[in-house]
Amino acid sequence: MEKTKEKTVEQESNQSKVDRRKFLKMSGAAAALGATAISQMPEKALAKKAEASVKNALIRELEDFPVEIKPDYKQFVQKNTVFSQAVSGLHPTLGPLGRTFERYEVDDSKPGFTRLDWALHHGAWAIEHVATPGSKFGMPNQGWYGWQQKSKEERSSFLDLDYVYDTKHQFETREEASAAIKRAARLFGAELIGITYHNKMWDYEKHFIAPARQEIGWEGFPFEPKTVVVLGFEMDYESMATAPSYTLEGAIGEGYSRMSITAYQLSVFLKSLGYKAVAAGNDLGLSVPYGMQAGLGEAGRNGMLINFKYGPRIRLAKVYTDFDFAEYDKPITFGVLEFCKNCKRCADQCPGNAIPLDDEPSMTPPEDGERWYNNPGPKKWYVNAKKCFEYWCQSNNSCASCITSCPYNKPDFWHHRLVDKIGAAMPGPAHDIMREMDIAFGYGNTMDEKAVKTFWADKNRKYLGR
Repeated sequence: MEKTKEKTVEQESNQSKVDRRKFLKMSGAAAALGATAISQMPEKALAKKAEASVKNALIRELEDFPVEIKPDYKQFVQKNTVFSQAVSGLHPTLGPLGRTFERYEVDDSKPGFTRLDWALHHGAWAIEHVATPGSKFGMPNQGWYGWQQKSKEERSSFLDLDYVYDTKHQFETREEASAAIKRAARLFGAELIGITYHNKMWDYEKHFIAPARQEIGWEGFPFEPKTVVVLGFEMDYESMATAPSYTLEGAIGEGYSRMSITAYQLSVFLKSLGYKAVAAGNDLGLSVPYGMQAGLGEAGRNGMLINFKYGPRIRLAKVYTDFDFAEYDKPITFGVLEFCKNCKRCADQCPGNAIPLDDEPSMTPPEDGERWYNNPGPKKWYVNAKKCFEYWCQSNNSCASCITSCPYNKPDFWHHRLVDKIGAAMPGPAHDIMREMDIAFGYGNTMDEKAVKTFWADKNRKYLGR
C-alpha cells in the first residue's frame, strides 16, 4: 500500500518536543511553572504535575446552574427545532432542502468526498439508523430508545433481557449507587458519566414525531423521571480534523451509534435492578444543559458542551429513570465563558455564518425576524440553526467546523491540556495568544485535505496486536 508522508497523531506526540517548549513559553505556561523547570523536567513528570495543578486551580464546583436564566423562561417546543421543521415538511423551504441531504454524490478526485469516505460514513451510522431510527433528529420512542417498560412475563423470549425486574435492589449509600451506575456505564462504552436530578426546565415541552407531524405530551411517558444520567462519548480526533467532509461523518456516526448501544445497555442495567428507565439521544430533552447540570462541562460560543478533557469533541446521550437514591454531580466552571468572549475562532471558521461574533452572550436571541435560535432564555451566544442546517444540506455532510476549529479540541497531549488550562487562568491577552498559537501550529484547520490523508494513512498503525 502506498504510504503518505503526513504525520499521524502518534508521530506528532513523539516528534514535537522542541515545539512544545516554545508553545508553553509563548502561552504563558512558563511563567506558571518556570521555564527552567519545564526544560529540565521529564515529560511524564511534567504531564502529571501540570494536569494535577491545573485541575486543582481551575475546575470549580458550583451549587447552582452556571448560566443566568431569564425569569420568564419557558420549556422549549421541540416542534420548533430546525430538524423537526425540515423532516416534517412543515417549513416550505427546509422540507424540500432536507430531503436532499445524504445524497449519493462522490468525487474520487477530492479527498474527503471519495467513495471510500462515503462508505466510512455509512458504516459508522449503521447501528444508529437501525437501532434508534430518527433519533438523531430528536424523534422519541424509537427502537432501543423506546418507552415500553415490560414485566418479565411480557418479554418476547428468554433471551429478551429488556424488562423491569419485580423487586428493587437496595444500595446502602447514595455514593455506592452512583459509583455502580458510573462503573457500568464506563464498561458499556461511555467516556463521561454525570448523574443529576430530573429538571423539567430542560425537557421538551412536548415530544414531536416529525413524519406524522404529531405532538405527544408527557402524560404518555411511562413513569415520573427522578434522575437523568448523562453520557458523553469522545469522537475520533483524526476523523473530526477532516471537517467538513464525508470522512468526519465517520466520527459523528460512530458517536451516535455508540450512544445507542451504551444508553440502551445502561437502561437495561437499571431495569434489572428493578427501576424504570428510558434511554434517549437527542430526544426527550436538551442534552447540553443537562450535561452542564451533571458536571460534564460548560457551554461554548458554538452552542456545544465544552468538556475539560475533550472540548466540544463529544456526543451526548441520556438515560431517564425513576431511581433517585444517587449522589448527584454538581455543575462546574473552568473559564470557558471568558475564553469564548475573546476567541471567536468557531465563528470565523463557520462556513454558514451561523455563529455570532458578539463579544458578550445574551439572554435574548437576535431580533432579525427569524426564530431559529434554540431554547431562548439562557444567557449564551445564539447560533442560527437555520443557517447551519442550510450549509449542511449544501455541503451534504454534518460540517462540524465549529468543533474542529475550537482550541479546546485537541488530542490528549499534556502540552495541549496545559496551555488550554493556563489560558483559562490568564484571560484576555493569554486567550489571544492561545488562539493564535493554535493557528500557528496548524490545529483546528477546516477544509484541510491533508487531514483526510492523515486519517487514511497506514504508517505507524498497528492492527494485529504486535
